Amino acid sequence: MLSLSVALVYLALLFPSHPGKFGWSNWAQFPLELPVLILLLLAANQKIGRWLSLLLTLAIGLLLLLRLADLGSYLAFNRRFSPLLEIHLVADGWNLASTAVGRFEAGIIVAVVFILLLALGFLLYRCLCTISQVKGKTRTVSLGFVGVALLIGGTALAYEHRTHRDGPVEANVIPEIALRITSLQRSIADQRTFTGELGLDNVMNVATPTFGALAGRDVILVFVESYGRGYLDAERFSATAHSRLAKSESTLSESGLSVKSSWLTSPVRGGRSWLAQATLQSGLEIDNQARFDRLVTSDRLSLSGLFAQAGWYTTGIMPAIQLAWPEGVWYGYEGLYTNSELGFSGERFGYVTMPDQYTLSHFENHIRQPSAKPMMATLALLSTHAPWTPLPQKIDWELVGDGSIYDGSHRFGDPISWEYREQVQDMYEKSFDYTLDILAEYAARYADDALMIVVGDHQPPPIINGWGNSADVPIHIISKDKFLLERLPANEWVNGMLPDADSPSQRMSSLRQTLSTLFEH
Repeated sequence: MLSLSVALVYLALLFPSHPGKFGWSNWAQFPLELPVLILLLLAANQKIGRWLSLLLTLAIGLLLLLRLADLGSYLAFNRRFSPLLEIHLVADGWNLASTAVGRFEAGIIVAVVFILLLALGFLLYRCLCTISQVKGKTRTVSLGFVGVALLIGGTALAYEHRTHRDGPVEANVIPEIALRITSLQRSIADQRTFTGELGLDNVMNVATPTFGALAGRDVILVFVESYGRGYLDAERFSATAHSRLAKSESTLSESGLSVKSSWLTSPVRGGRSWLAQATLQSGLEIDNQARFDRLVTSDRLSLSGLFAQAGWYTTGIMPAIQLAWPEGVWYGYEGLYTNSELGFSGERFGYVTMPDQYTLSHFENHIRQPSAKPMMATLALLSTHAPWTPLPQKIDWELVGDGSIYDGSHRFGDPISWEYREQVQDMYEKSFDYTLDILAEYAARYADDALMIVVGDHQPPPIINGWGNSADVPIHIISKDKFLLERLPANEWVNGMLPDADSPSQRMSSLRQTLSTLFEH
């Protein structure tokens, strides 16, 4: 029992916080904290040993929870979890899971996980108590053995540090705790920095924009979920992506529309679309929830707010929003249409509340066309959102109506476990074939003289295209007026739907200033 107890503590100390560190080399390391903990437990009397076991269980348990959170965060966003900035993701995760597999099923999964965590905590406590209660000759031998292990391990670790070589001994718990504390301090300091940034407006502090070159035109800003550079560049998707973009370009060209494309660098990867949208709208880097929360309580004008001030009627089309959204006030939308206001009468598509073709059709027929004023509209499409199943099928635009045609038909794809990566990738690819096709058809049918901006919000999660470092997303600007597009810098923008792989990427936050200056006169 003593050997099993030591083995469990050993595994707990080595449990990795990154998905890429589950190889044998990680489990073959010797954590120097192990003999230290055992020495503390053996040196304590029985009563103190029980309290010490409880304290260590809480400490190791908290460390394991943070590492599990790190694993989830790396899998979704390719970054370490920050408790101060991202605790809200627990609620967002529940929302995604409950709509993807069902509220009852998600509740069962949560309950099972909670019970397993409690059982693991109790098992860890019992193991630590077992070590602390060793008696007699076994205790003496254990003390000697642990002392020798600590001496040899400490010497080996010192040698590794002195020679700057990786070896079989590690002592990462204290540095990890220090790193987490430092990260927390940086988050607090970042809030002070951000408060200063809010007052530095590179648009309003220069001149109030009138967007004179766009006078009388609708401006339609469309965010495409998980539309990242990986879809265009990755070997797994590039052939299909380039073919789809070529077809979309042909559809636009046949309708007399021109398009230019470039790259933007999103502040996030793998998820948290609202941070990317807030970055573009605010002209500031909104890469965490704390910045977002501070932004929406400020008086800084969003891009939509700038257009409203210049005389456009501003709307937000947000099919993903299903609850009260007080943060939406900051965007300055004069008309806000969330899930309940969009009148969809069909069956939802799992997490996706309605298909993109319906969203665009309803926007055109019930929001844009009835407007007497030029409109600046922001749409956040959903059909390319995880888990990419079921997916809608394209139908005739005249048949979309109130969405009741989506009565369980006009869809395909069964639920897929993410352990089957290739199947998930296939559905991700098909979701973009659908949405990019729909967007090109919408522009060809309805854009008229509008300026249409189509932009990805962030790269997809790593299950789609691995752990790449790029945060770039494509952006396309579509118009009948070629001279409007000629205003875009030639070193950053190219003709067509496919951005140049060698073109420099601009920060997503820069687009607010770009639109406010290039289209001023």
